[in-house]
Amino acid sequence: MKTLSIKVSVMHRKGAFVWKCSLFTTLFLLMLMTALPAFAAQVSGLYGAEVVAEGQETEQRNSAIAEAFRQVLVKVTGNQGIIHHPQLGGEIASASRYVQQYRYRMVMLEEPLAPLVESQIESEVAAVATPPPPTHFKQARMLRVTFDEQAVNRMLRQYGIAVWGGMRPATLIWLAIEQDGRRSLAMLDSGEQSYFGIFNAMEVRGVPILFPLMDLEDQTNLQVSDVWGGFADTIWRASERYGADAVMTARLVQFDSDLWRAGWTLLLEGKEFLWDSEGDSLAMAVEAGVHAGMDLLASNYAPSASDNNVDAIYLRVAGVTDLYSYAKLQRHLAGQDAVEQLSLAFVAPDAVTYALQVRGGQHALEQGISLSSILLPDRSEKIESQILSTVPSEVMVGSEEAILRYRLQP
Repeated sequence: MKTLSIKVSVMHRKGAFVWKCSLFTTLFLLMLMTALPAFAAQVSGLYGAEVVAEGQETEQRNSAIAEAFRQVLVKVTGNQGIIHHPQLGGEIASASRYVQQYRYRMVMLEEPLAPLVESQIESEVAAVATPPPPTHFKQARMLRVTFDEQAVNRMLRQYGIAVWGGMRPATLIWLAIEQDGRRSLAMLDSGEQSYFGIFNAMEVRGVPILFPLMDLEDQTNLQVSDVWGGFADTIWRASERYGADAVMTARLVQFDSDLWRAGWTLLLEGKEFLWDSEGDSLAMAVEAGVHAGMDLLASNYAPSASDNNVDAIYLRVAGVTDLYSYAKLQRHLAGQDAVEQLSLAFVAPDAVTYALQVRGGQHALEQGISLSSILLPDRSEKIESQILSTVPSEVMVGSEEAILRYRLQP
């Protein structure tokens, strides 16, 4: 397996509020956990975000809408740096024109209290580990904003910015934690604080994340020493039951009461990507590391600006033998983010051929198809001469290789 070491040092420090996991995230998480095996997932809610609003006055509302719009731009492009795009400053400032609907709600947020000043700490307890700072709950007004999907996509493409659709790769995460000299694999049902960091990153980035069940099978197949030692083959074998597109691991160590550091690995398509993160708390170190991992994932799956061109591609699918299988295929292709238009070009007794208009070209289409098990490549299928005669010469380039061939799975 090829290893790519990426020198990324990510830091995440405490802000004004510590966010709690929302009910939506929890339900979504549980849904993902029970859907085994899982390949990619269709992610919803990409064009909505919820932010803190200082008030309901027009200026306060517009400020909150602009912040929500920044979050949506990150989700729909897969690029954290998109909010600094020179051409989007004016669009963000006038984000209210893209709003489809919004609503307020009041919640209780946990806010850290000011830490004790040094003079208040007795010298005789200086060597004792300082406990986490006390917190209290503060009422906050939240603004949930939903933006017009078509208008946002049209605006982004106007500036040559590609849109990452809702079909996204599912990533499995294994967390190994060292605390007080002991190492263990994190378990979701133990109330582990590290998962709060993943929940937050999951909502912000719009990428589906899977968690190991840590049942007897997981505990037999993977030990904490395997994650700590970075044994990629063992980790992949233990992860196969979940059908994830990528696997992420973390080795988290507490260095001080307010300092956690983590070493991360992303296993993706036979490669390893390495990076580090740190934070004031376990959850913050995890969230920072997951964001860096999502950047790597997006760089592989999210389309780039050069992928905005629309190309003509012919797709032949075998195994289409009745109306049910035809309807299944039609729905699947229509749901592909890269497919702008499709039309039936040729029908054989057990296969159909489509003429597609694809944004991002052949690579974008093949990558989208690979994110599910509905269609599998089938290079053995012979291309009928009738099809070859109907395909434009500029598409064929003298070879039937220009026609993609797949087989529909039952």
